[in-house]
Amino acid sequence: MSFSRHFFKKHYRNWLDSLPDELAVQIMYFRTFKKFMNLKSPKTFNEKLIWRKIHQRDPRFTVFADKIAVKDEISRLIGQEHIIPTLWSGQNPEEIPFDQLAPPYAIKVSHSSGLNIFVKTAKDLDSVATISSMKKQLLYSHHHLFREWSYLGIPRRVLVEKMLIAENGQPPVDYKFYVFHGEVKIIQIDTDRFDDHYQLYLDKNWETLPFRKDCKPMDGPPPKPARLDKLLELAVAIGSQFDFVRVDLYDTPEGIFFGETTFYPGAGDGRFQPEKWDGIIGSYWNTHDQIPS
Repeated sequence: MSFSRHFFKKHYRNWLDSLPDELAVQIMYFRTFKKFMNLKSPKTFNEKLIWRKIHQRDPRFTVFADKIAVKDEISRLIGQEHIIPTLWSGQNPEEIPFDQLAPPYAIKVSHSSGLNIFVKTAKDLDSVATISSMKKQLLYSHHHLFREWSYLGIPRRVLVEKMLIAENGQPPVDYKFYVFHGEVKIIQIDTDRFDDHYQLYLDKNWETLPFRKDCKPMDGPPPKPARLDKLLELAVAIGSQFDFVRVDLYDTPEGIFFGETTFYPGAGDGRFQPEKWDGIIGSYWNTHDQIPS
């Protein structure tokens, strides 16, 4: 990156950080879609995600976005057998008992996402670098960067949990269920997330949906999981608590496990191709009776 671009990026970020939420999200939206949106009358899926950032203040969002607190809620809804075992949690990364942890495991923070550390074998562990990374991540304000309200009140902690492994020794397929008003309308499939990332969208009948978003599309759907009906059942049990939420589940040889609930997938910043699908998916989510007059 050239000096001028770096200078612009740094000062743009500082300027954006100083703005109130409603103005900041409008500018972020404009950068992607080259237009401003009407926050009082959102129509597309991305518009409604932006609207949610400003207007929906459901206190349950914070609990379900907290990677530690959510485990109790999910256990209550679908059972403890679907919870990934916690190996350790705490506020100080220097207290992580590395000598007592048996790989494979994952290390993450409770109030953000996307920067997890995976320790598949003892050789993968660099405890000094891990502690340094966790300290930096604990300072990171996911709420402020993306103006995603649900992250604001989450206590900042470190979580170490068992790492799930598929039969091929790799991370299991990530099934992401888009649940609108208690009904699964879209299933997002992600494979090779950490190497050569592919993505596909299907309906609940395992038929490919004719749009793409962020990553390279697969040539066709992977084999339908034998426990698809159970996956759908669990996604609905969790997702029906809200008007819209994305529920992530893993189907492993050891059973089906809950990954996370996401209230702002893509942060309202994802372009659909073809673009009309932004409006089609937005029509699944009824926000009319919640918009302030």
